[in-house]
Amino acid sequence: MRKLIFTILIAAGCLQAAAERTVPFFDTSRPDKVIALGLRAGMNSSGVATNYMDKQPELIQSNFYWHSGVQVGAIADLSIRKFLAIEVGLFWERHGYDAAMMAATAEEDYMGSQFTRVRYNDIHIPVLMSWRFNILPQAVWSVDLGPYFSYGLSGTKKADSYIAFGEEDGQLVFDHNISNQKYFKADPKDFLAVNRFDAGLKVGTGLAFFSHYTISVYYQRSVKNNAKDFDGGADYRLRNCSWSVNIGYNFWQHSFFNKKIYLNRHILFGIIFYRFSYDNS
Repeated sequence: MRKLIFTILIAAGCLQAAAERTVPFFDTSRPDKVIALGLRAGMNSSGVATNYMDKQPELIQSNFYWHSGVQVGAIADLSIRKFLAIEVGLFWERHGYDAAMMAATAEEDYMGSQFTRVRYNDIHIPVLMSWRFNILPQAVWSVDLGPYFSYGLSGTKKADSYIAFGEEDGQLVFDHNISNQKYFKADPKDFLAVNRFDAGLKVGTGLAFFSHYTISVYYQRSVKNNAKDFDGGADYRLRNCSWSVNIGYNFWQHSFFNKKIYLNRHILFGIIFYRFSYDNS
């Protein structure tokens, strides 16, 4: 009997401890920490979406290949409620992609192919609304959505071209050319000429552990056309897109609301004490 009672007491204690650790999945209460600062680092895979095949009738093949890159930066997190926060980031990012084109015209007896390698760096600023859900006492799942803004810092565009064409005497001529340009300073009439400024939409999800450690996955895509315009040219469209994975650490957290409540209590107690002393004087 004593063993049974002891077992029941142990089980009751475990259930009580589990109940105390239980947190609501969707918590609308005021956050314990209002502001958090953190560091983030990770990898990305980038590409572009274009309409070149539609605008260039001589193109017979157009392939774009995603390329891996890295990013590093910091975030500031403002919690409105435990389930809702605004997160603003500042990142340096390295992106890239490759392009392979093949063109031919029967009228001019022309055939050519070009392989282009693009690598560039930019400053990336996401402004995300974050919805957060407690899946464990020390684990929070987040769903993030919002705009991003980026500005190209530097980049290179290396093109390797092969051309074959027929001359009037029927002789076939081959030509090979290698060019290396600055990505954001390319002439608008050049292939893959882009603007520095980009804006788009970013969506992602992640997990936070013990209020400090984070891991997140994001997808982003331009909503503006990044191809440079020029008079008399085709209406080219080019939009950046990428996947990224980040790990992070929140190194500083602050609770302004709790301090304010704590201060107000002291003011209230001071008023009561002053009033009590005044009445007894």
